[in-house]
Amino acid sequence: MRRAPSIAVWFQRPGEEMPREKTSTISQRGATSVGLSSIVAAASGLLVLFVATRALSPQDNATFIAFWSFLFALFGLLSGVQNETTRAVRNSLQAPDADQTGRPRALSSGLLVGALLAVAVVATSPAWAPTLFGDHAVALVAATCFGAVAFAGHCSLAGALSGLGRWESYSLLVGTEAAVRLGLVVVAGAPATGLLGIQVASAVAAGIWLLLILVMPSLRTAASSRADVGLRTFAANVGRSMIASASSATIVVGFPIALLITSETSVYKASAPLLLAISLTRAPLLIPLASYQGVAITHFLENRHRGVAVLARTAGAVLAVAVVGAGLAAAAGPWIMRSVFGADYDVASAILASLTLAAGLLAVLTLTGAAVLALGHHTAYATGWVVASVVSIGVLLLPFAIETRAITSLMAGPLVGCVVHVVCIARASVQSR
Repeated sequence: MRRAPSIAVWFQRPGEEMPREKTSTISQRGATSVGLSSIVAAASGLLVLFVATRALSPQDNATFIAFWSFLFALFGLLSGVQNETTRAVRNSLQAPDADQTGRPRALSSGLLVGALLAVAVVATSPAWAPTLFGDHAVALVAATCFGAVAFAGHCSLAGALSGLGRWESYSLLVGTEAAVRLGLVVVAGAPATGLLGIQVASAVAAGIWLLLILVMPSLRTAASSRADVGLRTFAANVGRSMIASASSATIVVGFPIALLITSETSVYKASAPLLLAISLTRAPLLIPLASYQGVAITHFLENRHRGVAVLARTAGAVLAVAVVGAGLAAAAGPWIMRSVFGADYDVASAILASLTLAAGLLAVLTLTGAAVLALGHHTAYATGWVVASVVSIGVLLLPFAIETRAITSLMAGPLVGCVVHVVCIARASVQSR
């Protein structure tokens, strides 16, 4: 009986960037570059929240966090394009002699999805923009639409680079996008341009690839790479992947919006410390894992025959990190919150520890989803995430304090979603014997 591979499979000896048959998923050099980009992305996200906290009042900061959550909920939805592009390009690479006539190209497909999403945002904006965006609804809808189209292009390129095994180029793309967002937010916040300037800066950074593609041949190669199936099948796969990503976005980055909808306005406005704590406790696990998701998908593609075993040690390592992080959050978290963000951001130790554990469950759900997607079970992949989001939203409707509802929601939903994914993997393993 074979031993389940550990996470060390992802960190093997240096090799060429383009993968070869029967090689490791990622070389040491590639793993290092992805790791650095994930650190940059995590640090940039945290620093954006820090800048906003210092530049805005607690009330305006709660409004900014709502916009940030909406924007990144759209970005999270578009991550479905990245995940499916990774799978499709990787499979296409494994069958280089197959006829690729009529198969869609990565960048053009992604931009089309982004354009359709932008049209949907504009069409529905009269119903929600005045409430969510306030006096600057028109400007923020325009910025959001640009961000949606631009990030769709970013996702298609990132997905193609992952599928091709161009990890260093992938890392540069991801790290640069995050760093540019931080830089723009700092510029917008320094002269006290106010809430609007920081919001717009957060959205327009998604277009940095438009400059990078002019100087990076690898991005142009990724842009022209093709899927492993025809347009109709690829569109259906992307659609199901985006359904999963939409559900993921609901409980990963769109959670403050869900809290806003299910809470009284006065209660939500007073919840900036809780909202910030949710973002801070997630970032150390979820932002790096998002950067490694392409690695995870390609790794699971190469190890489909191992079934549930391929998940065991990786998921265990993530949960172990979450437990250790929960202990650290309980011990030092309240002091850090008060010292860094001010006395208005005092959060209890138990809340910070619970939110850290909840982040660990979300990270495991992300891994199980990547494994199911690698198996080609798009419907089960989407189902796990949809069930997780439905359970999470259902818990938020219960008549409890906002802290209790938030913590229970963030634990219950991912746990149920993981069960759905693991059952699918187990069944697929049995059927393949």
